[in-house]
Amino acid sequence: MQYYAGIDIGTNTLLLLIVSKDQEGNISIIKDEHRIARLGEGINISGIISDKAIQRAIVILEEYARLISQFTNISVKAIATSAMRDAQNRDDVKTMLEQTLGYPIEIISGIEEASLTFLGSREDHEKPVIIDIGGGSTEIIQLVDNKEHCISIDIGAVRLTDTFMKKLPITDDELEQAKLYVMNLLKDISIPANSTIIATAGTPTTLAAIDLEIHDLSSPLIHGHVLSNEKISKLSNELLYSELETILSIPGVHPQRADILPAGALILSMILENVQAKSCIVSKKGLRYGIVLSIMNDSLSF
Repeated sequence: MQYYAGIDIGTNTLLLLIVSKDQEGNISIIKDEHRIARLGEGINISGIISDKAIQRAIVILEEYARLISQFTNISVKAIATSAMRDAQNRDDVKTMLEQTLGYPIEIISGIEEASLTFLGSREDHEKPVIIDIGGGSTEIIQLVDNKEHCISIDIGAVRLTDTFMKKLPITDDELEQAKLYVMNLLKDISIPANSTIIATAGTPTTLAAIDLEIHDLSSPLIHGHVLSNEKISKLSNELLYSELETILSIPGVHPQRADILPAGALILSMILENVQAKSCIVSKKGLRYGIVLSIMNDSLSF
């Protein structure tokens, strides 16, 4: 039995996926771990990853290293994204995290991130367009002439929160500024009208949990759930004009995601509105699945 591990070191989350592949090519998920380190906290203002954020990441990667060490025949690939791309102290942070994990960490471009996310999320959908709302950036990936066309936008749930939504509920003036900022980044983006839009990462999965009124984010009901843009827009407005304590009380909202969920919901709603899409399909997969498939050198989905 061969094992593969993909680690996604994001701006908000640190994710670990471990899968097995037998001699017949059957793939099974062994571990799918989600932790929040908020590496990108304050980076839009300070330009660096803070000591507190580094320590949070180290604790998580120590745990991940222990999990990986349980498997002998395992290939491991660790990827870092927007926060590590942008941080002035990225080289020092990378060294510390590599020493903790025991494996190299590759800081990839937004386009490379988009390509791996597409690989992990597309499954068997026809004409898929993948929207990946991260903490520091948002990737939009579609097929153009049977080739991936990737757009990476420097706006994500953490970055938008740090810039416009430091305190909730948001004021009308702050919301207007945030919308203008996002709209300016989206103005040149278009997709074919008949595309299947798949939204991945913490924002859409949490919105799906709220829509389904379920507490457990690991529920299989979330993957594949269809969210209408009307519903996303409604939830976005409710979240933006709510106290943080109110958001924390909503079933399905992780305590460490509550403060950035309004920003993520606004980004998703504005993207769908911009491309005149009525709905999206929620995916619980994404970058870490693409990482694993890339080291398998395999186009299989699972």
